[in-house]
Amino acid sequence: MLKILISYDMQAGKERECQEYLVNKLAPGLAKLGFRISDVWYTMWGNSPQILSGGTVEDIAQAQKIFQSNSWEKLADGMEALTENFRVRVVKATVDE
Repeated sequence: MLKILISYDMQAGKERECQEYLVNKLAPGLAKLGFRISDVWYTMWGNSPQILSGGTVEDIAQAQKIFQSNSWEKLADGMEALTENFRVRVVKATVDE
């Protein structure tokens, strides 16, 4: 199991537009590709990305299928126009026992 982390800072003055894009375009678009955002974190203070969201995929093949697709490229382009420091990372998912 892999965790996909998507982090970014919203551009000043585009916060509402960014949130609307996330809810109306990015999340539904990712769901169509087989990826569901399971959590979203907002940084109130500190030196971290303003927004961190994540979800899981079964394996690297599924991650590559989703995040190397033309559909993802279009979704990411929309986010990059509204954000700074847009980044997607894949990490091994761990579960506390």
